[in-house]
Amino acid sequence: MFSMQRSFVRWWCLTATLLLSIVSPLGASLATAGLTSGDGGGELFLSCREDNDCVLTPTPVGEETVSGQTTATAFQPETLTFEFQADPPQQHVALLPDTLRELEIDFRHQTEAGSWFRPALEVRLVLGENVNEWAFEAQNLPDFSSSTYVLENEALDLDRGRVLWANEPIRLFITVTLDRPGSWALNMRGASALQLDVEWSLDPESVNSDEPTSTTQPKDTAFEDLHRGALVGADHDCWAFEVETHEVLRLLVEWEQVPIEVEQPHGVPDLITAAGRRAPVPEVLVDDDGDSVKMTYRWRALSTGDYTMCLHGSPEKIQPYVWSGVFGYESFGPTDPTGFDTTSYYPQGAAILGNLDDPYTLHGQGVALLLLSFALLGVFGLMAMRQTTSYGLRFGMFVPGVVLLLLGGVLHPLWAMADEVQQEDEITLDELIEMRLQQLWDVSADGVPEQTLSTHTGATWGMLDGESLKLKLTVEQAVPLSDGRWQLIVPELEALRLDSVIFGQVAKGQTQGSQDGMLESQTVRFVLLAGRSLLLDLLMLEALLVVEELPESSVFHIETTMVQTQASGSIAAPAWGTRPSAIPASEWVRLQASLFPERISISLCDCDLDLLDVTFLPSNGFDEADVPQGDWGLRNAVGLLPYGSVMMWSGLLLGVVATSLEVQRNVRAQQLAARYIPRTERWK
Repeated sequence: MFSMQRSFVRWWCLTATLLLSIVSPLGASLATAGLTSGDGGGELFLSCREDNDCVLTPTPVGEETVSGQTTATAFQPETLTFEFQADPPQQHVALLPDTLRELEIDFRHQTEAGSWFRPALEVRLVLGENVNEWAFEAQNLPDFSSSTYVLENEALDLDRGRVLWANEPIRLFITVTLDRPGSWALNMRGASALQLDVEWSLDPESVNSDEPTSTTQPKDTAFEDLHRGALVGADHDCWAFEVETHEVLRLLVEWEQVPIEVEQPHGVPDLITAAGRRAPVPEVLVDDDGDSVKMTYRWRALSTGDYTMCLHGSPEKIQPYVWSGVFGYESFGPTDPTGFDTTSYYPQGAAILGNLDDPYTLHGQGVALLLLSFALLGVFGLMAMRQTTSYGLRFGMFVPGVVLLLLGGVLHPLWAMADEVQQEDEITLDELIEMRLQQLWDVSADGVPEQTLSTHTGATWGMLDGESLKLKLTVEQAVPLSDGRWQLIVPELEALRLDSVIFGQVAKGQTQGSQDGMLESQTVRFVLLAGRSLLLDLLMLEALLVVEELPESSVFHIETTMVQTQASGSIAAPAWGTRPSAIPASEWVRLQASLFPERISISLCDCDLDLLDVTFLPSNGFDEADVPQGDWGLRNAVGLLPYGSVMMWSGLLLGVVATSLEVQRNVRAQQLAARYIPRTERWK
């Protein structure tokens, strides 16, 4: 009887333990896949099940406190090391943020006398192949209360890649150096945690619903059904279907937006007949709207029968997709060139806030007034050589007028003309566009690390962290803003054809089509990147061309050092990831949020004529308050002195008046002298 009761109790305890493990926070954490995007997906709590079993969990579990005693002294310090490993391990593919939002460690050290000391503490955070370290110095003076160790918005070193792959390590090491005897405690159960704002993550197992497929074992399906799947690594996703009678066969593939580092190559799918022959090369339309990449492949009049279609992936890449097919008849379909505009101009004025109906025309420093000043100085010089008895007129008006004319009419414009000349290390806007396109062309080549591609694509104007932008601009007009400032209008942007400069770079890169006449994969990737990046770069430049006062000259110089900042835009196409150092980060983020367009769609038709279409919908929340105040590196070419033209005209007026008065005085003197000279003596 006793043994039966004991067995029942043991069975009940075991059952209760299993139930608790299911409903307990630890059991709940096992269903969570490490760092993920979404609410709480980047928050990890420091937890210890036992003294030597510490983990990072998505919910607080385990011991509330790990504590102990120390006999350490300043001559014999004691070191405590805690290692926390993510549990459960990373299961998602995640995009690491640029900053650590918060890390709080509640470690307390109390001496035997009851005083609290803050010992030296070092933190090492391992995220995949990236290692970041921070150190807190010891507090030598005692305190009556203890404070936690806190890091907020600390930049992360992600040189080894922003992508955290499944099963990669997430570890936190804490090293504490104790130099006083007493008791210590590491508080957990929510008291110690780290927070990462994970922007994107993906569960490979959940999205890879097409498996198992392969080139030898395609999945049977109907061509016009909707198919969902993912290319995970070097997958070969294949489907077998029957091609019915048609004039036009369209294959529609929509790729989900993913970070540029993990984006699969979007090559033309293999379409193979039952006899093993490859179908002819299709016409291709690529449409990138920032949310997804839609690709349409069109074949004409294929033979009916059984076909196999395969999509091919690359190692260390992952991207979900949806595809479907359509049997149709000849018409103006989505890949027809007639659906494109003949030209794709930059949408000038999208970032202009002033009244374009009331522009102020700007001029460079002309030579006409300079020549006039030289001529008048010559006339005044001849007049100065004549003898005069009116020293008050000479030194009161004539000499000051000549000085003002010399300063304002000669030296001032000469200085301004010298400042308007392009400096040796400056570039023009056309050269900036050319350099930006060359940069994008280089990084879009096969084999370039994806981190490098992301960094260069997201750099504002192509300027990386620490690089200097020195640019000369010629501006024809300035428009007034409601807050008293002036916004500059750059004439080159009005006639800038995006398609012309982008395909010009393709031609410059000496890239020819493949043997089948198709654009190479690098070219397609470059055209999509360049269309979006160049438009956003010029949009930001247009928005920042704001000055506090009405300009004196049509020539402007930009000289600024760029620094790294948080990028805007999509995870697949980051933008504005560097900023002028003189613009505070908070103002730059505000400008990014208000200026970023509502919609950008880049469409490429790889058909008989290679065409590019740019659909642009500007932001409706951008206003004067979003433009940073103060000098960020934009300055007007100026003369030697302020109000130089006023000085010139003042000197001119004084000189003319003094000369006129001197001539009148001389005439009156001659007339007066003539009255007293006898007529007979005039002819002697």
